[in-house]
Amino acid sequence: MSQNELPMHDNLTEETKNLMSSLPKHKDSQGNLCKYQGCWYYYNTLQAVINFQKNFQPHDTDIILASFPKSGTTWLKALSIALLERSKQPSGNDLRILVSVVMFI
Repeated sequence: MSQNELPMHDNLTEETKNLMSSLPKHKDSQGNLCKYQGCWYYYNTLQAVINFQKNFQPHDTDIILASFPKSGTTWLKALSIALLERSKQPSGNDLRILVSVVMFI
């Protein structure tokens, strides 16, 4: 194994190891990858992805923000927080909320 290669961790479940044996594989300059559900993952991240998929329990109050990198993610977060906090403020303070949130982020 090269110095840059990401090792396959021992904390993989047997189920994940069995799954990985059936997945398409590729090796790049950083290490070994396997293709799972249309995406390539390094061995050391696949277990976390599977655990998340099995254990994530969404709640009615959850808000999921998704954006492409470098497309205004910070601004999207600021606007979302401002909208959520807006109802807690007396009217007329809307701009002050957005400015304080942008300064914080």
